[in-house]
Amino acid sequence: MFTAMKLSTFIPLLGSIAIATLNTSCLESRGAAEKSPGQTPENGAQFKKGQGLSLTEKMSKAIGLKVEDVGEMKIASAVTLNVSAETANTATGWVTPEQAKAIRPGIEVELHGDTTFKGTIEKIETNPLGVMGDSEITITTAEKLTVGQPLKAVLRQPAGDEVAVVPAAALLKTAEGSFVYAVNGDFYVRTPVKTGVTDDKFVEITDGLYAGDQIVTTPVMSLWMAELQVLRGGKACTCGH
Repeated sequence: MFTAMKLSTFIPLLGSIAIATLNTSCLESRGAAEKSPGQTPENGAQFKKGQGLSLTEKMSKAIGLKVEDVGEMKIASAVTLNVSAETANTATGWVTPEQAKAIRPGIEVELHGDTTFKGTIEKIETNPLGVMGDSEITITTAEKLTVGQPLKAVLRQPAGDEVAVVPAAALLKTAEGSFVYAVNGDFYVRTPVKTGVTDDKFVEITDGLYAGDQIVTTPVMSLWMAELQVLRGGKACTCGH
């Protein structure tokens, strides 16, 4: 009888301890992403609402973090198209209505296959079936092609006025849009931007940044992964929330 009474008293006590432990674990997990500024984050990164992501000096060096000013320069846009050899000296492909605005017969293009060589836009024709409004381009070249050979055609436009630009590597493209990590004191803020013309190395920024602003040029993907990890760190336990 004594043993049965002891067990009946002890079992509820175990349940209370388990619930208290689980609740404490959840509270600790929620607070993981809200450590005080004086604490060193265990994973080398912390996020502060309204300020952005901060990194320890050790983590910054480990990922090779680099910061540069937003510059101004004249940028010649480049349009890259996928085309394929139709005959021994012609290649064809499809362009969107937006791309078609910059294309006209007689424009010289670069063709990239096993080697790089020149070609010329011979004609551009609207798709007679009206599929998505795309148009077909025909490119001629003196280079001998193999029918069916896939090629990259690069059309370069003359540079215009000086505009705000960032290195292409500084741009983070997500399902939510394009971003850069702007420097905000000791923090890095993921900032939405609108882009304009682009070439092989630089991207025009039409909205979101000004020349002279500081941004992270590399590695933006590592910063994004660190931000996601820190933000999700507060829900690391199975608390049903």
